[in-house]
Amino acid sequence: MAGIMIVQSKEHLEQIIAQTDITPLFLYKHSSQCGSSRVAHASLNQFINKYGNIAAQFQLYVIRVIEEKPLSDYVTATFNVPHFSPQILLIANRSVRWKATHQQINVANLRNVALHHLQSVNGTGDTP
Repeated sequence: MAGIMIVQSKEHLEQIIAQTDITPLFLYKHSSQCGSSRVAHASLNQFINKYGNIAAQFQLYVIRVIEEKPLSDYVTATFNVPHFSPQILLIANRSVRWKATHQQINVANLRNVALHHLQSVNGTGDTP
């Protein structure tokens, strides 16, 4: 999947979460009024551009925490994960496998977490 798509409804979010039984999800919570969010968003885009073959194995979605506050709150309640922005969650099989905030959202961490997840699912130590 190229790029990050915006989640704008609870129904859409529930669909995306259900699909994590098949395809893992990086769900990114972004605030347009936060400098750290701009840096994290740039890092996520760099990850997609630099490691497209890895990123393509994940769903990539963003919730804009100001514009879609009820969705952000729904994620917090559903997964019992305290809210931060910026924040990214790796969701697989409908549960959070990894989470990061602020400076933890960087290209190296995204790549490492993605590879670790793919390797654990594939049962190999091979890099996809």
